Amino acid sequence: MLKTAGILMILTAGAGLGFGKGYELLLRERALGQILLMIRWLKGEICSKQVSLHDAFLGVAQQMSGKYREFLTNTAEKMEQSAGMRFADLYRSCAEEVLKELPLSKKEWELFFTMGGTLGYLDLDMQKKQLEFYEGEFLHSIEELRAEMPAKKKVYQSLGVMGGILLAILVW
Repeated sequence: MLKTAGILMILTAGAGLGFGKGYELLLRERALGQILLMIRWLKGEICSKQVSLHDAFLGVAQQMSGKYREFLTNTAEKMEQSAGMRFADLYRSCAEEVLKELPLSKKEWELFFTMGGTLGYLDLDMQKKQLEFYEGEFLHSIEELRAEMPAKKKVYQSLGVMGGILLAILVW
């Protein structure tokens, strides 16, 4: 009886791991969507309203929620306090501090950090083009993820269940 309960727990844990990995893909898609939204709002603030980067970050922070709002407000506050620090370094440190738990790939993180290095010092037209470039890159990442997500979810779920079965057989 106890052995059967243990095997059922192993099977459940294996399936749970597989479904959990599939859920991580969904969380990654949501994070990319929020970053894309943030870029679009920043582009609107900078290009349409023609406000400073500090004011653009504060304006977008009012539209965002959770960690994204915290990231934008922290970055804006540090812009005021750190006059001598490069914006790219300030942006990266705020992102690493606040958004560290986002489930992004290494490529997506580097793209996000690189975006921070291109903001603020260019003229209005170049900033608009840079934001449009990053908007396109993140949109491409989302489309790529959506295309591969169904297959990856099936693989993760199957591996989780099969791994649980294999471990249950080994324990039996």
